[in-house]
Amino acid sequence: MNTRINYFLFLFLTLFLSGCVTKMVKEGVYQKAQWETKALIKNLREDKTQSLNIDIYAVKNERARFEISAILGYQVASLVMSPTEISYIIYPQKTFFYGRNSETAFSRMIDLPLHPMNLANIAFEEPVRGPGWKCTLDNLGWLSQCENVQKKIRVEWLSRNEGQKRVVITAPQFEMQWQFSSPQTDVQFKSELFTLKQPSGFKAIQIN
Repeated sequence: MNTRINYFLFLFLTLFLSGCVTKMVKEGVYQKAQWETKALIKNLREDKTQSLNIDIYAVKNERARFEISAILGYQVASLVMSPTEISYIIYPQKTFFYGRNSETAFSRMIDLPLHPMNLANIAFEEPVRGPGWKCTLDNLGWLSQCENVQKKIRVEWLSRNEGQKRVVITAPQFEMQWQFSSPQTDVQFKSELFTLKQPSGFKAIQIN
């Protein structure tokens, strides 16, 4: 009797403890999502560091919106894009940029020659796309690193826990430590969310 009781006690504890173990969650199985993220961005050329909150609203491979604010709460930038078009507002400069989406389209905001849609790909754990990019998987089949040797840019997924993840982007004059909370996937986006208009009193600049 004691042996049987000990066996069931052992089985119960095993199942209970296994349920308490932190689970790594693989993402990328949904089409739409929203993230709250925090980023530490280093401009190595100017030796400046900035901490930002970045809210992401995205439809995989189609549309994305980024709302960027400083840690103290004031708005820094708004960005809306598709694979072919982009528009963004830099609030401190009172400027509105618009034009064709490309690797150079984002250069007024950060010194990173990367097609902006790849920032949404990183959130969805999709490979970084474009000429010269090669990605590798870890032993579980998850994206581990994407690198462009010619441009000296690397994207690394360094940790995933309970749907959260940390991504590091490095380039010759740039480094970004990017912390993602668990995504919200049960979302319904209104079409106007992915439209950005020139604010009154802001200068409009066509980027290409």
